[in-house]
This record gives sequence, C-alpha cells and structure tokens, in this order.
Amino acid sequence: MVLANALVKAEDEIGHYKATDGSHNIPAIPLHKARQIMTRADFIQAYDHVNLFTITNAFVRADSVPMQRAFRTICSEEGFQEHLAATLDRIAAIESLGRTREIVSKDLVQGGKYRFLLKDGERRGEKVTEVVLEQPEEEEKQPFQGTQGEKMESECEI
Repeated sequence: MVLANALVKAEDEIGHYKATDGSHNIPAIPLHKARQIMTRADFIQAYDHVNLFTITNAFVRADSVPMQRAFRTICSEEGFQEHLAATLDRIAAIESLGRTREIVSKDLVQGGKYRFLLKDGERRGEKVTEVVLEQPEEEEKQPFQGTQGEKMESECEI
C-alpha cells in the first residue's frame, strides 16, 4: 500500500485525464525510487507477477486503469493515512528486533560488569563481538562473632 499511496500522490501532482485518443494517463515512478519507497524492494517483482503493478522501461505504475482507481479509492478512505503510518511503525519495530541485540542491565546488580571483545573472525575481514558478564565473587558467609569472642551461628531455630 505504500507504493500504491505514492502512485496516488503522483497522480495528484500530474492530474489524471483522458487523452484525445481515449487512453488514460497512469502515473509512473522510476523503479529505483519505487524500491526506495517500498519497505521490501524485492516485493515489487512479486506484485508485478500478480498484476498489481507493471514494471516497464524501468518505471513502475499501476497495472491498469481500474487498478489505479482502486488505489485511489483505498487511499482516499477516512483514516487510511493514519492506519498506514501505524502499520509502518509496527513493521519498523518488528524489523528492528532482528537488527538489534539487547543487553539487560539486571545482570549488573551488585557490581557486575560487561566486557566487550572485538576479535577477528575465521574469515578474512570478519569481525566477531564477544560479550562477557563479569560478576564479583560472592563472599563466604562468616559465622557471627559475639562480644565475648564466642561464635554464634547466624541462623535461628524457630
């Protein structure tokens, strides 16, 4: 729908009209710009195969006049722009999960530290990042010393 929306906006810029020979002017976007507009550029060819868009001479346009009218109808519906923006935000959030790694700070309680190591990988030019959590050694529990030097256990029987 992102590309369909872009085609409707392009149509608004050039205006839609019938030529004197009865043909229609369907707006077209250069293929390289259409790939920039799409969230997944590889989908353009798939949409061409199912006759939503047509790729000709490195330009992308609606496959037919009825398809361009359908794009125009959908894009002019109330709330469409907000729904499209919310959908794109959600897609961006989902895709960012695959691109980022989170380090949880709960591991850093009581003096823990992270150590980041950047190493050369097995292949030439490959870099490997290693993250190590360093925790301070736990202190052994010492028995409680009383005032007279007598040892008392810190545990109580109840």
